[in-house]
Amino acid sequence: MRPLKSCHLYIMKQKILLIASEPSIRASISEILELADYNLVQAADGKSGVEMATQECPDIIITELTLSGLDGFGVLHLLQTKPWFGHTVFIVLCSSCDKHELRKAMEMGADDIIIKPIEGTELLSCLETRIRKRELGGLWKKKEEQLYSTAETERELHEYLVKDRNVDRYNKKQLIVKEGERPTRLYYLINGKARAYKTHPDGKDLVIELYGPGDYLGFVEIINGTNHDETVEAIDYTELALIPRKDFEDLISQNTLASRKFMEKIALRNSRLHKRLLWLAYHSLRQKVAAALLHLKDKYGCTPADQFEINMNRAAFASIAGTAIESSIRTLGEFKAERIIELDHDGTIRLLNEKKLEQLIG
Repeated sequence: MRPLKSCHLYIMKQKILLIASEPSIRASISEILELADYNLVQAADGKSGVEMATQECPDIIITELTLSGLDGFGVLHLLQTKPWFGHTVFIVLCSSCDKHELRKAMEMGADDIIIKPIEGTELLSCLETRIRKRELGGLWKKKEEQLYSTAETERELHEYLVKDRNVDRYNKKQLIVKEGERPTRLYYLINGKARAYKTHPDGKDLVIELYGPGDYLGFVEIINGTNHDETVEAIDYTELALIPRKDFEDLISQNTLASRKFMEKIALRNSRLHKRLLWLAYHSLRQKVAAALLHLKDKYGCTPADQFEINMNRAAFASIAGTAIESSIRTLGEFKAERIIELDHDGTIRLLNEKKLEQLIG
C-alpha cells in the first residue's frame, strides 16, 4: 500500500481564487490578501470562476453565495468532482445566510462561512486556521485521534485514492469492464460518461447504472468478493483513474470511515435498482422514455438552467429506458412532434420542455 505523503506547513504564497460579483467586495478583499502576500486571481461570476478554478487549481477558493448565473452552491457542486479539489480550502461569503443556507453550504463541503461586511483580521485568521488544519491533517490516525469533520476526512480519503494514479482513456462504445471478469482494480471516473448494463439471452440490453465524473466503478464486486456482474461501456470519451484492488481493500479494512462510506454507496445503489425495477415493471412506454430522458438530465446536466443535450445512439438509449429500440425511436419521434425534445441527425437529443416530461411520469 502506498505510504501517505507528509505535508509541509506553509501559509504565505498560497494561490487564492476570489469569486465575487460585487466590485467593492473584490477590491476590499484583494487589498487585504495582497498585503498578506497571497497569490490572488479573481472572477466576477460563477461560470468564469469554475473555468478559472479548473485552469489554476487554487489552494483556496473564496466565493459569494449570490452570483450572477451560477451561484456559490453550483460552483461548489461542480468543483467537488475535480481530482485536485481534495485539499482545497473552500470559504463562502454571504450577507444574511439563513440557517438552511448555512447548513446546506456546510453539508456540501464548505470549510467555513464568513458573514459580510468582512473584516480583514477575521478573514486572515480564518484562512490561516483552515490552512493549518488542512496541511497538518493526516489520513491515518489512531481511532481515538480521529477528530476530523466528516467532509474534511472524506476529501482526504478521496485524495488518497485518486491522486497520482495511472489513468486509462476509453473512446465512445469501448468496453471498460466485461461481465464475468475478476475485478483487479477500482475505477474513479474523472471525465466522460459510462453505462453498466446486462444483456438478455435474446440480445436486449438493460442499463443497470449510469456513471459520470466523480463516480467509482467496481467497488461492489471487490467488497463482495465476486466477479463483475455487468458490462461497463464508455458512452463518450472517458478518463478513469485506476486504484489497485489491494490498495482499496487495505483502505476498507483499516479505515472505519472508508468502510462505512462505501457500504452506504452499496445500499444506495441497491435502493436505486429496486425503484428502477418497479418502474420498468409498472409504467407505460411513454413514461419509461420520459423517465430515461430526465434520468440522463439529472446525471449529466451541468446546471438546472442549462438546456440539456446528449449524443447517444438509439440502442444505448433504449437500454436505459428499458424498451425495445423500435419503441424508443417511435416514442422519441412523438416527443419531437410535440416539441418536448429536438432530435439531430447525428444522434443528439435536446430537451425543450422538461416540465412536460415531469408531468408525463407523474
